[in-house]
Amino acid sequence: MDNSIDKRELYFSVKDTVQDAQIDLSNLSLPIISELIEAVAKFIKGTSSVDLSEVKVAIKAGSVAIVVPSSPSIAPAIADYDEIKASGNLDKIDSIRARIITDLQEKAKKNPNRTYTISDTSDITKIDLQSIVISNESDYRTTIEDQWVKTETYVYGRIYDIGGKIKPNVHITLENGDTVRLDADAEFLAGDSENRLYKYQLVRIKAEQNLRTKKLRNEKVVSFDKYAPRFDESEFQALSAKVKSSWAGVPDIVAWVEEARGNHA
Repeated sequence: MDNSIDKRELYFSVKDTVQDAQIDLSNLSLPIISELIEAVAKFIKGTSSVDLSEVKVAIKAGSVAIVVPSSPSIAPAIADYDEIKASGNLDKIDSIRARIITDLQEKAKKNPNRTYTISDTSDITKIDLQSIVISNESDYRTTIEDQWVKTETYVYGRIYDIGGKIKPNVHITLENGDTVRLDADAEFLAGDSENRLYKYQLVRIKAEQNLRTKKLRNEKVVSFDKYAPRFDESEFQALSAKVKSSWAGVPDIVAWVEEARGNHA
């Protein structure tokens, strides 16, 4: 078999039961298929800038499987698959892919009938030999203990829900498409007189951040801050004119800067 990374595919499948029947394409629940599709997308992309619109997939029967054909775009995911197969160590792979493995493992432990399989082939005769099996008995983990620290930061996006009877919160869609639920104090929301629903907003938050993955958790609203990014052509032209005037007496700007830096060569 040709083991060249850019000539191998990736195969993701899930086995489970629904009402005592093995799932297949005829009795598949929406949460299971949506979770699998999301896991595949995040595993392929990782922390890289892979354009997922360029990655083709096929959904196959059996249990339920998604096959990602070979392409240069999935080479980093293949490399991390090889690392997991070789060592079982999640420390050396992309942090998002490591999180996908541990998240699937948590789901499998909560659903003992569920098993996820990741393989570099969809050949049914080879999958069992060339696969990562994630079940309630698997034990994939990072050897570096996760450390969370308190932090304050900002998020920016479009608010689409505010309130909550028991646990007040703010739901916001970020510019990258991710949705985040921010906890909030009922008194703070009640005292906010501005209608922020369905509007873009800069939100200052408190949270805990993972030192290794940079992931946030337990996000809570501190304040809604003013932020109105815009481009003013007249201000830009005025600033450009001022800069040109300031440098008018300098015949060679690059030479002047180098001289100021002490680069006399």
